[in-house]
Amino acid sequence: MRRLGVLFLILWGHSFGQDLHLSQIDQTLPIINPSLTSIFNGFEKFSIQHRNQWLGAGTQFMTSYGLAEFSIGKTRQMNKAYAGVGVYFINDVGGDSKISLKTGGINLSGNLPLTNNQWISAGIQTSFNNRSADLSNLLFYSQWNGTNLDGNIPSGEENQFNSFSYLDAGGGISYNYKPSQNTTIGHSETAFQFGLSLSHINRPNQRFNSFTEDKLYTKLCIHTNIKYGISDASALEFSAVQFFQGKHKETNIGIFFRNRLKESSRITSLVNGQHVTLGTYFRLTGAITPYAAIDLGPFKIGLSYDYEIGKVSRAYNHSIEFFMSYMLSKNSIFRSKKLR
Repeated sequence: MRRLGVLFLILWGHSFGQDLHLSQIDQTLPIINPSLTSIFNGFEKFSIQHRNQWLGAGTQFMTSYGLAEFSIGKTRQMNKAYAGVGVYFINDVGGDSKISLKTGGINLSGNLPLTNNQWISAGIQTSFNNRSADLSNLLFYSQWNGTNLDGNIPSGEENQFNSFSYLDAGGGISYNYKPSQNTTIGHSETAFQFGLSLSHINRPNQRFNSFTEDKLYTKLCIHTNIKYGISDASALEFSAVQFFQGKHKETNIGIFFRNRLKESSRITSLVNGQHVTLGTYFRLTGAITPYAAIDLGPFKIGLSYDYEIGKVSRAYNHSIEFFMSYMLSKNSIFRSKKLR
């Protein structure tokens, strides 16, 4: 069923100051904070993430992410300075108006060990973005024929959408601590991460039509992740991400239990560990998101399901999100022999 143009205009106006939304935000956090590019126990990593939002709303809102991360000068123990390079894309299409955002970007990060247990990272980001829409499927109240909305009746609306492109820029810093050079967390050990990032530093113009020109708000992101080893085979994990963008705020919290299915090599990573993770994300605007993931060494697959409990639940209740990644942890694809 085609939606009223009024609904499109509300969503359109709301999009001026706020970015895209994911529940599993910590899975592709390097897209938001480029300093986290290549911060993992491996050399290369390839990730995809897809979200189908507002199930049952009568229209489709789809968001897809892809991220490839590469390392330059990285060792297994991450005990030397190295650089990270990330290449990513975003494709977001929403509603019957097909208003879309297509993005291609590059991350660069520098990672410097402070001790054997802690290091700091800084990163920059640049991207090329294009926005477009197809308004041919929209209906307006002026097209009411007394019985129903009729697309054959002229709407009288001047609602042409200008497709436009722009460059964007961002940057971030992060601090990481791990109890030892081991790739796993042992009993009573704690690992910690904290980061800050700014997106849309250049505040690019958003020219949605010939009458308006708005600047995209700069977005501040504060995030943290804490892992605590309950035993040598299981751990608790807590994550929190806070966004500030214009007048908009969003808080995402996650609590997870991780249990080992197969042990990895604690020093050399010659054997990949296998884990299962169960937990829940919470969005303070009113959403509970159960989450399950399985880590089969190089492959990781995660699935989450949003259930809205706030005011927005009057319009829709559900969203589903899928994540998958593949990591090279034994050897870099850029080196023919195994790295130490």
